[in-house]
Amino acid sequence: MRNIFIRETENFIYNIIWLRKKHNLSKSKMAKLLGISVSSLNKLENGILPPRLGTEVIFLIQEQFHIHPKDLFADKLN
Repeated sequence: MRNIFIRETENFIYNIIWLRKKHNLSKSKMAKLLGISVSSLNKLENGILPPRLGTEVIFLIQEQFHIHPKDLFADKLN
């Protein structure tokens, strides 16, 4: 079970970075789209899940990038 959580977390982090780069967004712009601080985005992109990262981030990603939430965790986007 722990390995699944680790893999899903790694996929989520990878996908956040991939989306930002694919859409040519600065960290500041991406943080604003997700409703988080640049500091939180930096932590996230460095593999640290910020304690205040809420589920609304997932729904904002779905809304902004048209990606189903399960796809953020299941596989790495390409």
